[in-house]
Amino acid sequence: MIELLIAMVIASVIGVAGMKLLTSQTRFFDHETNVRTARTIARSATNVLLSDLRMVQDSGGVDSVVADGKLIRVLVPYRMGLVCATSGDITTVSMLPTDSGTVGMSVYSGFAWRNPTTGRYVYISPAHPTTTDVPVTSATPAACTGSGAGQAQIRTVSANGRSGNVLDVTNAGGSGAPVGAPVFFWQRITYSFRTSGIYPNRMALYRNVQGGSNEELMAPFDTSARFKFYKSGEDTARTAPPALSDIRGLQLVLRAMSPHAASSDTAVSQSQLYTAVFFKNVRAY
Repeated sequence: MIELLIAMVIASVIGVAGMKLLTSQTRFFDHETNVRTARTIARSATNVLLSDLRMVQDSGGVDSVVADGKLIRVLVPYRMGLVCATSGDITTVSMLPTDSGTVGMSVYSGFAWRNPTTGRYVYISPAHPTTTDVPVTSATPAACTGSGAGQAQIRTVSANGRSGNVLDVTNAGGSGAPVGAPVFFWQRITYSFRTSGIYPNRMALYRNVQGGSNEELMAPFDTSARFKFYKSGEDTARTAPPALSDIRGLQLVLRAMSPHAASSDTAVSQSQLYTAVFFKNVRAY
């Protein structure tokens, strides 16, 4: 009987120790999972933002910002080409091959051509860019591909099974774009930090393409999530936005949060990520 009692005591001690170890490991795993979740939210938001912001032109590419850094609206290129001719309200362009998915998910807001003297892009926004004034197959493709007088002699390029296009785009009273000038189609995209529709009392990153609805991309974030601004000639991000024409890049302040607190924590886990993105579509280095 004594031996049995001793065995039961030893088994109980081992059982309690094993239970404490299991509980401790479970809580640790829960905590680490929450930390990874918060880190993933911040990194995923960064990847989405970089894909658009790196394409922005360093002069005229930022369309609007707000003083608290919670919203920025940018003109994002999504297709590149060359100007072939301008006749009245129609500019004929030869566009490089582009993935059909990119074109399908983009919303045309206008085109921009590069001034060879200043290096700046001139943005042209038609009256109805998302309805009647969208790019169409050119009625005069020879203006690009022809070798006659006044024709641009720009060969349409094909690559990886995709072909370029000769398109007509509408401008207001003549764009003034010279033959051979680089051109791109752009869409107006707004990124903002607003109250999440999924996580009450938390912030979310939203993306809105002009003409569409606000899309909640990533959440939740702390209320400190925002954009800061790099001004031309400076290497430290500003909290207050400078003049739009002086913005050369953005600092992303992303304090992401786990959706819920771990069993061993009194608050949700957080992961703070700071990263800088500078506009790559620049006039000169």
